[in-house]
Amino acid sequence: MNRFQLLGLTLLAMSPAVFSQTENTSESTQIQASTGPVTVNSSQSSTLPNASDYAVQISDLDKNGDGRLSRREIPATHALTFEFRLVDRNHDGYISATELANWK
Repeated sequence: MNRFQLLGLTLLAMSPAVFSQTENTSESTQIQASTGPVTVNSSQSSTLPNASDYAVQISDLDKNGDGRLSRREIPATHALTFEFRLVDRNHDGYISATELANWK
């Protein structure tokens, strides 16, 4: 058994313990392929692990009180850090209250 197979089996064995902590919604669909029937199973967590990030207000993160957010004011692990360019619609380097409200 090679390292990748061992890693895959380890992750597979751990996944029920890791993913059982969140509630999942699942769906199963059966389609007919040229080789026979195929069942497609999918699942998604019903709650986001960082859902509180999406309920943030300017005042929650605005350290200097100017009514807008710069990259420096947002914690490194916050969802806004990763989506800053998307949320900053006018690309001025700051997120306004209007831009933040449109992100949610």
